[in-house]
Amino acid sequence: MKTYLILLFSLLASTTIHAQDNIRTYPLEITFNKTSSLIFSTVIKSVDRGSRDVLAQKAKGMGNVLQLKAGRMHFPETSLTIITADGILHQFTVNYADEPAVLNISLDSARASNNPPILFENEMTESDFQKHANYILDDRIQFHFKRTGQYKVVLGLKGIFIRNNTIFFHVTGKNTSNINYTIEFLRFYIRDNRRIKRTASQEVEIKPFFINLEPEEIKGKSITEWVFALDKFTIPEAKHLVIEMFEHNGGRHLFLPIKNRTLVKARALP
Repeated sequence: MKTYLILLFSLLASTTIHAQDNIRTYPLEITFNKTSSLIFSTVIKSVDRGSRDVLAQKAKGMGNVLQLKAGRMHFPETSLTIITADGILHQFTVNYADEPAVLNISLDSARASNNPPILFENEMTESDFQKHANYILDDRIQFHFKRTGQYKVVLGLKGIFIRNNTIFFHVTGKNTSNINYTIEFLRFYIRDNRRIKRTASQEVEIKPFFINLEPEEIKGKSITEWVFALDKFTIPEAKHLVIEMFEHNGGRHLFLPIKNRTLVKARALP
């Protein structure tokens, strides 16, 4: 019995050490009136804050820079977890400091080749997504163009593509006005075809796990194109997909409905 317990504990210890191969742990200090920046060697895929006392956002136009501030002074110790595109989980123990020793921190995600990365559900790498996005943007055989517009801003769907368990949407934004269109958000969700009286319409958001370019702004007299990668799905009866683009501090809010008969025409990527 004693020998069995020793073997069991040894196995558990070995499993724990192996599970830690892809985890990096760091101490981190942030403050209330200054911004700290974490700079990773690959794109940030996921951010989880231990409490609302930590304010976090990606730097505009930068997929690998996370900006941090304290939501209040002298908050209790908390945590911050970040997963990057190379499969590394970065775990931070976060404390408040009036004057952090360092404000800009570069994090090297390099690891030994025998340490397996955390696999994403689709098992495609960041370079795979970028390769497919470039193919879609260069493709001349476009899908039947669907679009909606308001006040000289147009949101359009140029194509739908499929690769194994990933579906790609080629979306375009066109601004023919002289006023820049600042994007509050651009999101995908499935909703009911009709609202039942006195009942809120159910909306199920579908979050892309890859975007070739963060939707931030469509400058006046310009066109911007995006490729969004999502886990494959189809749309149930009596529902439809909506691509919604919302203007920050403005009134040009656009809703592009997509039905299942459109979705199933997705073209296969080579």
